[in-house]
Amino acid sequence: MQKEEKNMNTKLQHIKAAKAFLGMRALWVVFFFLCTATTFAQRVEAEVDSTQIKIGEEIKLSLMVEADTTAKVVFPEGNNSFLPLELLEAYEADTVQKDAKYNLIKKYGITQYDSGSYYIPKLKILIDDKPFYTDSIRVAVADVVVDTLKQKMFDIKTITSVEKGSSNWWIYLLIVLGLIILFGAYFYFFVFQLKEKKRKKKKAEIPPFDRALLQLNELDKSKLLLNSAYKDYYSELTNIVRQYIEEEVRIDALESTTAELIRKIEAQKDAGYLDLKDETIKNLKNVLQTADLVKFAKSKPDDAVVKADRNLVENIVVETKEAIPEISEEELRKDEEYQLRLLEEQRKKQRFRNTVIGVVAMIIAFGGLIGYATLQYVKENTYIGHSMGDLLEDEWITSRYGTADFTISTPQVLKRMTPIKIKDSVGATSETDVYSYQSHLAPFSIDLAVTTFKQKPEITLDDIAEDILKKLEADGAEKLIVKYDEYESPTGIKGLKMYGTGIFVDNLSPFSSTQEREYETYIFEEGRGIQTLTMMYAEDDEDGKELVKRILSSITLIEEQNNDR
Repeated sequence: MQKEEKNMNTKLQHIKAAKAFLGMRALWVVFFFLCTATTFAQRVEAEVDSTQIKIGEEIKLSLMVEADTTAKVVFPEGNNSFLPLELLEAYEADTVQKDAKYNLIKKYGITQYDSGSYYIPKLKILIDDKPFYTDSIRVAVADVVVDTLKQKMFDIKTITSVEKGSSNWWIYLLIVLGLIILFGAYFYFFVFQLKEKKRKKKKAEIPPFDRALLQLNELDKSKLLLNSAYKDYYSELTNIVRQYIEEEVRIDALESTTAELIRKIEAQKDAGYLDLKDETIKNLKNVLQTADLVKFAKSKPDDAVVKADRNLVENIVVETKEAIPEISEEELRKDEEYQLRLLEEQRKKQRFRNTVIGVVAMIIAFGGLIGYATLQYVKENTYIGHSMGDLLEDEWITSRYGTADFTISTPQVLKRMTPIKIKDSVGATSETDVYSYQSHLAPFSIDLAVTTFKQKPEITLDDIAEDILKKLEADGAEKLIVKYDEYESPTGIKGLKMYGTGIFVDNLSPFSSTQEREYETYIFEEGRGIQTLTMMYAEDDEDGKELVKRILSSITLIEEQNNDR
């Protein structure tokens, strides 16, 4: 009996343990479902009130979140979250409680001011610091429709071809000839004519004796003494007598000191060339010494002394004139020869001075021409390029590129780069010719790639655009904003337009700098060829946009025109 009771107790314990295990398993199952329900309770969605708008119209974007009442929800903020679209306004969030959950609705007003196709990016919403992402939404922005019935329309003007001369060498030749004529006239007038006039004027000059007396009378009429300008008065007075002695006695009087001048006069007297009285020499010495005191010691003589010195100077001039011996005919001839030699030396000096001036002027002129030619060479053959004014105002060049005769007008010639042979994505062989122009002064750049396939591959314009973007990124482009549009040129050529902004690396610059640029790429597919035209310019540069507009309006395909005929 005891053994049977023991077995029964054991069975009862096993039954209780099994029931307890089943109860715990049921509890864990309920807990698992609760946790699963809690985990998957969060849900995010995004929707818009319209996927097609006109430029500048508002799109209402709604972000809907379903979460627990205890969850912390953070919605995206800031304009950068919605790029390439722009945020107009962020509205207050609406909250609706449903059982133990919240339905949160956050609305935003967004728009775009350029036509094209855009994607609202995936938006990040934080729920209890855990990120959840919405789906991206495609929206189309259309141009504002223009009422053509009320606005006068005009036909597109035909393209006029302008032949550009091969060279402007004749302009430089005319400039050089004009400069030579000017320099010849300069030498003829200044070297010959003016010298002849000066020689005739020299002959007609007043004799030294008469000029000295005339200058003394003019000094009497001056107001130097009334203004107590004794220094200036004595300077004029002594210059008159010194100049007269230098011209008549032929000694260096103007540059000599008082003592030197008196010694020279006495030497002339001792040699018999000047019959001047000792008293006259003494009077001259006294006047010059008084003048030295006034000029250098700031002495102020009495009016009586000043008047006496003035009269002494006049007497010295008269007595010196009388003391000069008459020149014999032989001496007169020698004197004339001396004057002629002196005049010839002066002429040589003047001719040398005029020649130097002329040579310097020619150097400056030809240096200017060389500098101008060098500047043009730098513009044409270096990465510096032309200014925006040059690109807009200079004569444009029309050229044909590629086997399809892709014709385009540009402000400067597109230089052919080294041809590159590539393999396309499907293995068909193609040949690409690249033509380019870049200006850093503007700044503005044009790149034209003309690809000819030996066998037409299965490739779309979208594939080409994607390859172009990959190449831009491989070349270091950053922060690219890309927009697409179908395009038709004014001449009726259809293609794909890819445009936007970004930061590009300047590979031609020796400094490898980066610049923010707007870019426009146009892809055309004609026959077995594909033409890709890319233009870049500074952001918000109206002149750059005007250049692009003029270039696009000039695009033609000769092959297409021939087929039409």
